[in-house]
Amino acid sequence: MTVEPRLLLEEFRALCRGPGVQAPAIDRQVGPAIREVCGLSPDDGPETVRTRLGAWVNGLVEHFPSDVRLAVTVPLALHEQARYRFLSDRIEWLADQQDRAARTVRRRIDDGLARLVEAALEAVPVTSTPVAPVPSTEDGWHVTDFEALLRLDGPTPSCTERRTLMADRDGLDRITWSMSLPAATDDGPPGDLDVEVLHGVELIESVRPSPRRFLLHLRLPGPLRAGQTHRFSLEVRVPLGQQMRPTYVFWPERPCNRFSLVVRFPPGAPPSSVWRVDGAFHRDSDDLAEGPHLLAPNGIGEVEVAFANPKPDRGYGIQWRPGTIPAA
Repeated sequence: MTVEPRLLLEEFRALCRGPGVQAPAIDRQVGPAIREVCGLSPDDGPETVRTRLGAWVNGLVEHFPSDVRLAVTVPLALHEQARYRFLSDRIEWLADQQDRAARTVRRRIDDGLARLVEAALEAVPVTSTPVAPVPSTEDGWHVTDFEALLRLDGPTPSCTERRTLMADRDGLDRITWSMSLPAATDDGPPGDLDVEVLHGVELIESVRPSPRRFLLHLRLPGPLRAGQTHRFSLEVRVPLGQQMRPTYVFWPERPCNRFSLVVRFPPGAPPSSVWRVDGAFHRDSDDLAEGPHLLAPNGIGEVEVAFANPKPDRGYGIQWRPGTIPAA
């Protein structure tokens, strides 16, 4: 089936009305053009359609500028903080966030959906692995604490990530956690990541909906009650021999109370400069331009930062400029 851009745009505009992607019986509201570009089958039920469509859209807009990304995810009710029942309420939320009039936001939404269509028709599948349906109970949680230790003093960069989540509803028994790679450089496209569960969850499936984005479907030991917390840890490694860009930035996709990061640099090879990234936009952090908040490694080559209540769709962490490695 050849998808007409005009038809695809009309279907996305129609999907924005009412509850958006969160609408009941979403499988009966998705048109043939969206089904074609998203790879949805006639047998897919509403939760499968909702999950796959959400993962597909989020994967496509990952590289969009932050304001354009919001102009797509908010009207479709995919943004964690703007899943209101009516489109007018979501537009009002976005207008408040961007300090713009509602009519301006509507124009930006039209532009954002048009760009989504362009990206959809140019997209090349990066994996044949389907996105597994995830129960709707996964939406009811937030992060109370996220601690990351990035070690650059080993044979390959590795990061231990410890998270404490809190259930916002009863029955939460699985979650999806996303990871994003930095943008491609002149040296090539984004690479790969090796992920290992250390404790607290079971990895059901790892999906790569776009070259830069990984989705980890994780099962908890048992259902949580609303207000109950749970801690789990992952080890993320760059494959041996693959270069890592000099950046570690966290992009919250849901509420997070606290994020802390320690970067341990190799002994005898300190970076020439290190700077704090605090509330950056995607396009700014991709530039790797030295920021105003310079940091200095301590006596054992570590730099530590912490952030309270990081905002969704903004970047927080550390970037650096590698130093010269002394000759042996």
